[in-house]
Amino acid sequence: NLGILKGSEYLIDSNKIGFETCAYMGFYLKNPGDFSHVVEKLRKIPEVVECHFTTGQYDMFIKLFARNNQHLLEIIHTKLQPIGLSRTETLISFREIFRRQLPIEEVEDLD
Repeated sequence: NLGILKGSEYLIDSNKIGFETCAYMGFYLKNPGDFSHVVEKLRKIPEVVECHFTTGQYDMFIKLFARNNQHLLEIIHTKLQPIGLSRTETLISFREIFRRQLPIEEVEDLD
Protein backbone atom coordinates (compact mmCIF):
# COMPACT_ATOMS: atom_id res chain seq x y z
CA ASN A 1 0.00 0.00 0.00
CA LEU A 2 2.93 2.34 0.56
CA GLY A 3 4.22 1.82 -2.98
CA ILE A 4 7.64 0.69 -1.78
CA LEU A 5 7.73 -2.60 -3.67
CA LYS A 6 8.01 -2.08 -7.41
CA GLY A 7 7.88 -5.75 -8.36
CA SER A 8 10.04 -8.85 -8.31
CA GLU A 9 12.60 -10.32 -10.65
CA TYR A 10 14.58 -13.43 -11.40
CA LEU A 11 18.36 -13.08 -11.23
CA ILE A 12 20.04 -14.82 -14.15
CA ASP A 13 23.61 -16.10 -14.04
CA SER A 14 24.88 -14.38 -17.19
CA ASN A 15 27.87 -16.74 -17.49
CA LYS A 16 25.59 -19.78 -17.67
CA ILE A 17 23.75 -18.36 -20.67
CA GLY A 18 26.95 -17.43 -22.53
CA PHE A 19 27.41 -13.77 -21.56
CA GLU A 20 30.82 -13.66 -19.87
CA THR A 21 31.54 -9.92 -20.15
CA CYS A 22 29.79 -7.35 -17.98
CA ALA A 23 30.64 -3.75 -18.83
CA TYR A 24 29.71 -0.28 -17.66
CA MET A 25 29.91 2.53 -20.19
CA GLY A 26 29.87 6.28 -19.84
CA PHE A 27 28.49 8.10 -22.88
CA TYR A 28 29.27 11.49 -24.32
CA LEU A 29 26.45 12.44 -26.67
CA LYS A 30 27.06 14.33 -29.91
CA ASN A 31 24.02 16.42 -29.06
CA PRO A 32 23.09 16.42 -25.36
CA GLY A 33 19.52 17.35 -26.36
CA ASP A 34 19.11 13.88 -27.90
CA PHE A 35 18.56 12.08 -24.56
CA SER A 36 15.07 10.80 -25.46
CA HIS A 37 16.18 9.57 -28.89
CA VAL A 38 19.22 7.78 -27.43
CA VAL A 39 17.16 6.17 -24.63
CA GLU A 40 14.62 4.95 -27.19
CA LYS A 41 17.43 3.33 -29.21
CA LEU A 42 19.08 1.84 -26.09
CA ARG A 43 15.81 0.14 -25.09
CA LYS A 44 15.99 -1.80 -28.38
CA ILE A 45 19.44 -3.24 -27.62
CA PRO A 46 18.85 -6.40 -25.53
CA GLU A 47 22.39 -6.51 -24.14
CA VAL A 48 21.83 -3.15 -22.38
CA VAL A 49 20.28 -3.93 -18.99
CA GLU A 50 20.51 -0.56 -17.21
CA CYS A 51 20.58 3.08 -18.27
CA HIS A 52 21.13 6.10 -16.02
CA PHE A 53 21.17 9.86 -16.46
CA THR A 54 24.10 11.03 -14.36
CA THR A 55 25.90 14.05 -13.05
CA GLY A 56 29.62 14.40 -13.61
CA GLN A 57 31.60 13.79 -16.72
CA TYR A 58 29.18 11.52 -18.64
CA ASP A 59 25.87 12.41 -20.22
CA MET A 60 24.62 8.86 -19.59
CA PHE A 61 25.86 5.65 -18.01
CA ILE A 62 24.80 2.09 -18.95
CA LYS A 63 25.39 -1.49 -17.90
CA LEU A 64 25.49 -4.21 -20.53
CA PHE A 65 26.39 -7.85 -21.02
CA ALA A 66 28.27 -9.36 -23.97
CA ARG A 67 29.32 -12.91 -24.83
CA ASN A 68 33.00 -11.90 -24.72
CA ASN A 69 35.25 -8.90 -25.41
CA GLN A 70 34.94 -9.30 -29.18
CA HIS A 71 31.15 -9.24 -28.90
CA LEU A 72 31.44 -6.12 -26.70
CA LEU A 73 33.48 -4.42 -29.42
CA GLU A 74 30.84 -5.36 -32.01
CA ILE A 75 28.06 -3.94 -29.80
CA ILE A 76 29.98 -0.68 -29.40
CA HIS A 77 30.69 -0.29 -33.12
CA THR A 78 27.45 -1.57 -34.63
CA LYS A 79 24.78 -0.79 -32.04
CA LEU A 80 26.00 2.03 -29.79
CA GLN A 81 28.14 4.38 -31.90
CA PRO A 82 25.40 4.88 -34.55
CA ILE A 83 22.84 6.19 -32.02
CA GLY A 84 24.50 9.59 -31.62
CA LEU A 85 27.50 9.13 -29.36
CA SER A 86 30.59 11.25 -29.73
CA ARG A 87 32.61 8.85 -27.58
CA THR A 88 32.38 6.26 -24.82
CA GLU A 89 34.44 5.11 -21.88
CA THR A 90 34.15 1.45 -20.91
CA LEU A 91 34.83 -0.32 -17.63
CA ILE A 92 34.79 -4.11 -17.68
CA SER A 93 33.70 -5.83 -14.48
CA PHE A 94 35.80 -8.88 -13.61
CA ARG A 95 33.22 -10.16 -11.11
CA GLU A 96 30.25 -8.92 -9.13
CA ILE A 97 31.18 -9.15 -5.46
CA PHE A 98 27.70 -8.53 -4.06
CA ARG A 99 24.34 -6.99 -4.88
CA ARG A 100 21.64 -6.00 -2.47
CA GLN A 101 18.53 -3.94 -2.04
CA LEU A 102 18.26 -0.99 0.30
CA PRO A 103 17.42 -2.09 3.83
CA ILE A 104 14.00 -1.20 5.14
CA GLU A 105 14.65 -0.58 8.81
CA GLU A 106 11.61 1.45 9.67
CA VAL A 107 8.77 2.26 7.34
CA GLU A 108 6.43 5.01 8.37
CA ASP A 109 2.89 5.24 7.07
CA LEU A 110 3.04 8.16 4.63
CA ASP A 111 -0.73 8.82 4.79
